[in-house]
Amino acid sequence: MGAAADKHHSKKMNSLKSKTALRLMEAAASSCKIWFICKGHLICTRPTSTSRSSIDPRGEFGRRSQNSWSDPLRNHDAVTISGSPMLHQMQEPDDEKFPSPSHELENPGINANIYDRFTEALSEAELSKKEAYEESTRRRRAERNMISALQKAEEIENLYQHEIRERKTIEETLVRQAQEIEEMKMQHHAISNELHDVKEQKLALEQQITEMASAIKDHEEKMVANKNLLHVLQTDNEKLQQERDAAVSEAESLRPKNDQKMSMLLPVETLNTEFSYFELQQATQGFDEGLKIGEGGFGSVYKGFLRNTTVAIKLLNPQSMQGQSEFNQEVAVLSRVRHPNLVTLIGACREAFCLVYEFLPNGSLEDRLACTNNTPPLTWQVRTKIICDMCSALIFLHSNQPHPVVHGDLKPGNILLDASFVSKLGDFGICRLLSQSNTARSNATRSITTKLHRTTTPKGTFAYMDPEFLSTGELTPRSDVYSFGIIILRLLTGRPPKRIAEVVEDAMERGELHAILDPTAGSWPFVQANQLAHIGLRCAEMSRRRRPDLAGDVWKVVEPLMKAASLTAGRLSLAPSLDNTHAPSYFVCPIFQEVMTDPHVAADGFTYEAEAIMGWLDSGHDTSPMTNLKLEHCELTPNRALRSAILEWQQQQQLQHRT
Repeated sequence: MGAAADKHHSKKMNSLKSKTALRLMEAAASSCKIWFICKGHLICTRPTSTSRSSIDPRGEFGRRSQNSWSDPLRNHDAVTISGSPMLHQMQEPDDEKFPSPSHELENPGINANIYDRFTEALSEAELSKKEAYEESTRRRRAERNMISALQKAEEIENLYQHEIRERKTIEETLVRQAQEIEEMKMQHHAISNELHDVKEQKLALEQQITEMASAIKDHEEKMVANKNLLHVLQTDNEKLQQERDAAVSEAESLRPKNDQKMSMLLPVETLNTEFSYFELQQATQGFDEGLKIGEGGFGSVYKGFLRNTTVAIKLLNPQSMQGQSEFNQEVAVLSRVRHPNLVTLIGACREAFCLVYEFLPNGSLEDRLACTNNTPPLTWQVRTKIICDMCSALIFLHSNQPHPVVHGDLKPGNILLDASFVSKLGDFGICRLLSQSNTARSNATRSITTKLHRTTTPKGTFAYMDPEFLSTGELTPRSDVYSFGIIILRLLTGRPPKRIAEVVEDAMERGELHAILDPTAGSWPFVQANQLAHIGLRCAEMSRRRRPDLAGDVWKVVEPLMKAASLTAGRLSLAPSLDNTHAPSYFVCPIFQEVMTDPHVAADGFTYEAEAIMGWLDSGHDTSPMTNLKLEHCELTPNRALRSAILEWQQQQQLQHRT
C-alpha cells in the first residue's frame, strides 16, 4: 500500500502520510498483513493479529489486495506508487531492517498466487503511471500553452489598449486638425471676401480717380472760363455801377415830383407829422439799447417820449434798399387809412427813415402767447375778441377804395395789444395796394375786378404764408385769410404754427378737440371752441378758392362769439362773490359758460341763456350751437323749473359766503 503522496515523501520518512493508508491500517482485517511503501522504499508493515503464516487468497486480504491493485487509479496512494518512474529499479532502503517486498514474497510462506497478482498489479500500475505521466505531460504542456496563450492574450490586451489609446489620440488629433482645417477654411473664406471687397474698392477708387481726374480737368477748364467771365463781369459791374449812379441821381431828381404826386392822391388832412432826427434822438436818449422794445428784419423799434407823449419809434436801416421801400410803403398806406384795429402812424422822419407810432403797452400777441416776462396768459374771452378785431381790420383793408390793401405778413408778432388788450395790426412794410379795373360783361352791366400782385420773390413768415402765394407768387386778399386761419388755431391751442391745421383737424375727427385746447386760457365753452376751430380750418385751406369770405362767412361767426365772450367777462367782473366752478353742469350756459339767469330751451333740446341763444340766432345762424345740425324752428321756451332751482342754489351760495 502506498504510504504517502509523492509530494510528502522524504528519505527519513518513517510514518504514514496518506489518509487512505491510515484508514486502511485501522480498518483492514486483522488477518491481513500490509506493507506500506513509497518511492519503492518500505516504510512500515502492519502485521497480522493471528499466528497463521499464510492467508487464503480468497480471504479478506486477498479480496482487498485484488481490489486495490486491480484499479490503481481509484486510490491516490496507489497512483502514487504506480506513478514512480523507476519502480523496477527501486533502490534499497536505508534502513536494512525492512526487507523489500520481493524478498518477502520470495518467502515460501507467501502464497504464489498473491505474488502473481501483485506482479500483475505492478504492471498495471506501471502502465497507469505511464499513462498518467503522459497525461501529466500533456497537462503541463497544455498549462504551458495556456500560460503562453494567457501571456499572449495579455500582451494582445495590452497592445489592444495601447492601440485604443493610440486610436483615441489619433481621433483627437484628427478632430483638432479638422477644426483647424475648418478655421482655416473660414479664414480663407473671410480673406477671400475681404480680397473681393478690396478689389471692388480698388475698382471704385480707380473709377473715382478717373472721374476726379476728369472733374479736375473740367474744373480747370471752368476756372479758365470763369476767369474770363469774371473779367467780363467786372467790366459789366463797372458799367452797372455807372448806370446805378445815374439812376440814383435820376431818382433824387424825381423824388420831389413823386411827393407832389402822392400829395395829390392823398387828402391833405391824412398827411403825417414830420419829425426831425434830433427830436427822435432826444426822445430815445440817443437810441439807447435799454429802450429797445423790438427788432425786425429792416430795423429796430424803441420806446420814446416825444412831445409829451409815449411813442414807439421804428428806426429803419437807411443803407438798405428794402428798408427804404418798407418806409415808403408804410407811409403810403398808414397815411391814408384809419381803423381802430390798425396801428396809428403819428409821424415820420424822412432824413433818418424813422416811423413814429402810438405806443401799445402790452406788446405783441406773440409775446403774450409765450407769456414773456412772466406775463399772465390771455383768457379765452380776450382771445375771442382778438380774433374779432383782426377780422374787422382785414375786412377794412381788403375793402379799401380805390386800392384794396393786402397786408402780406399777418402773424402774432405784427399784432399789438394796448392797455385794454384791444388788438391792432401793424408792420405794413411789405403790404401791397391792389389796383382795380372795370371789366364789361354786357352793354347793361359792368363789374369791378381786383388785379393780383405778382412777385418772383415772396416775402413774409413761412409758417403763416399762403401756399399758393409761395408757389405762384400771386398775392391776393385770400392770402391774408390763410394767415388769419393759422392765427385762430394758435389762439385756440397755444401750439406752434407748423402743421397746426393737421393737428386740429385730426382732433376734431376723433371728437377730441378739448384735448388740444390751450388750458392756460381757461375753460373754453364748447360752442366757442367748436365754432372757432371750424372757421380756422376753413380759412387755412390749402386751396385759395375754398377759403371763406371774411365779410360774409367769417364775420357772421366771430361777431356773436365776441359779444358772448364780452358779456361773460362783464358778468364775471360784476359778480365775483359767486363761485360758479362748483355749480351743477346743467346750471351753466353752453355759450356763456356761466350760471344762467334766464334759461330757455331751444329746438335742439338744449337749455341756453336767453341772451346767448338769441344773439346766436340773430346773427343769422339756423343750426344748433351744440350739434351743428339745422334747427327745426327758432322758437324758445322758458325753462322755469330750472330757473327756480338756480335761484335756490344761488341763495344757498350767498348764505354760505356770508357765514
